[in-house]
Amino acid sequence: MKKAVLLVALCIMTMVTGYAQDTSKVKGRVDDIVKRYENTNGVDCMTAVKGEGLGLLKMMLNQQFGRDFMKGVTSITIINYSDAEPETCIALRKELDQFCSLLEEFRADDDEEFAENDYVRIFALPLEEGAISDFVIAIEDKESKMMMHMAGKIKFDNVD
Repeated sequence: MKKAVLLVALCIMTMVTGYAQDTSKVKGRVDDIVKRYENTNGVDCMTAVKGEGLGLLKMMLNQQFGRDFMKGVTSITIINYSDAEPETCIALRKELDQFCSLLEEFRADDDEEFAENDYVRIFALPLEEGAISDFVIAIEDKESKMMMHMAGKIKFDNVD
């Protein structure tokens, strides 16, 4: 499933050129990471906002995250570094540390869904009961390495 999402996301990348106008501190940091790595060999970056591929990307991610979860998402940034040099992968992992001061990190060690992955880090900004903002996830396995940021008011109280 992850491979299909990445393949379609990369195909959409040619259509997507805009960035969200209303940026938060987290979105600004994600944009900075994209600017630093978008021309790096083996790294593909894309941002989808309303009217520029967001709807299609949300439909693709509905199965993975759930329709209710995706409903409040206003922008999605994906950084695919599956083909990057090991040094680049390590540098991108270090970039995640800057979110520790802005977002809450959630442990995925005990989650069966992430058990087959080699590396997982999840961050979000809790807003209220059952809602988060600025969801950041980095997932690596043997075949793919990806970092994703979802902005918006994301409700997860109906997610199993």
